[in-house]
Amino acid sequence: MDLKQIILFINFFFLVYMFLYAIYVFLNTMVASFQLDDFFVKKSHMGYPQLHHRENYIPISIIVPAYNEEVTIISSITSLLHLRYPKVEIIIVNDGSKDSTMQKVLDHFELKEVRRPIHKQIDCKEIHHIYEGDVEGKRIVLVDKQNGGKSDALNTGINVSKYPLFICLDADSILQYDSLEKIVVPFLESDDVIAVGGNIKVVNQATMKDGRIVKIDTPNKWLVMFQMIEYFRVFLMSRVAMNGLNSNLIISGAFGLYNKKAVIKVGGYTTDVMGEDMDLIVKLHCYYRKNNLPYHIDYAPDAICWTQVPEKISVLRSQRKRWHIGMGQALFSHSFMFFRPMYGTVGMISYPYFVLFEYITPLLEILGILTVTLSFFFHMINLEFLIFFLIFYMVFNIVASWISIIYCNYLFRDLLSPKGVCKLLAVSVLECFGYRQMCSLFRIGAFVGTRKGKHKWGNMERVSME
Repeated sequence: MDLKQIILFINFFFLVYMFLYAIYVFLNTMVASFQLDDFFVKKSHMGYPQLHHRENYIPISIIVPAYNEEVTIISSITSLLHLRYPKVEIIIVNDGSKDSTMQKVLDHFELKEVRRPIHKQIDCKEIHHIYEGDVEGKRIVLVDKQNGGKSDALNTGINVSKYPLFICLDADSILQYDSLEKIVVPFLESDDVIAVGGNIKVVNQATMKDGRIVKIDTPNKWLVMFQMIEYFRVFLMSRVAMNGLNSNLIISGAFGLYNKKAVIKVGGYTTDVMGEDMDLIVKLHCYYRKNNLPYHIDYAPDAICWTQVPEKISVLRSQRKRWHIGMGQALFSHSFMFFRPMYGTVGMISYPYFVLFEYITPLLEILGILTVTLSFFFHMINLEFLIFFLIFYMVFNIVASWISIIYCNYLFRDLLSPKGVCKLLAVSVLECFGYRQMCSLFRIGAFVGTRKGKHKWGNMERVSME
């Protein structure tokens, strides 16, 4: 096979690849739209008296791992105190912070040191001290421990927790006041549910009062707007569609509710990976399917968590690189699931999708650019068809973003003003030219130095939200 034949073969490969991806996005959007419609019709007709009886709600432990979070930790805990839920405990795990995170929590909430036994069901680093106190009828626990990374902090929180369900929540995130009532519903409806993911939205341009989001303005920074559109697309379409197949591979580390017994069965969070949230979900899928146990990993699109996104390109670069490394580690450690029928829709659909259309995509994009360049020099390219194809592909992606923005604003009517919606629709056009390509470049960095700093917390500049 000579060079021209190789280039021709690669061109044909990309045509098929892009065609399959476009079909996936189209089906994904259609399926998600129908499922969301069903979901909200069902919610509007919910006459379940048992769901409105506060005694039926299952107690929840909220675990907040914290490392150098002095800027946002108080506002984050304050927002948790205003949650509308009958019985919760708030566990802040100080993972050896070097700033004043721990002291700020102790002083603000006047916690006292306690001595009590800990049932260590999952391995974790040494606990130095435990402080407790009751604030506004809710129990706050501060665990001071040896630094071990986010996964280790979460395992510590699980060991310390008292309730059967737990939430892992990033210290820079804020739960909407009714989010616990909504995310727990799948657990009330079925005993087979072992985990539920929540909907993540961008909080950078938010105004808070008494721990509640009272106003969301459309961001002025391009980078934040691009990420806002991206979050709409991912959390309102992709995850909803996968949810129908019980094959979601990701529950965001920012907000997820878990059955504690199920997580302990798989050994808790893996401590030597960077994507502990995805790794845990893949482990749960693997364990329950291998042992033929009934289970469901659900998604609650109306349970909202507000989180800060990077406002600087350098921070975004390290975040995306870290996410991609984490994805690669979770996929490689469970490579035996790839196209294996015994793992059902996870092995046959979602796992191959993440490998072929998420993980290796940045490498394919480089190969594609090289192939187009060589094809041009060898006069093997139909320039008119290439331009038509690129325009069609861009328009296709823009329309997918528009559907996500319009649908999201329809479902959550108080989210954005009409002017804000128009602004995001216009910015969606620009998102396809530059932002997506930039993120692909960042993800390419994940293919080198994968093992560097694998136990470290991600660096993220925090901004006070009050």
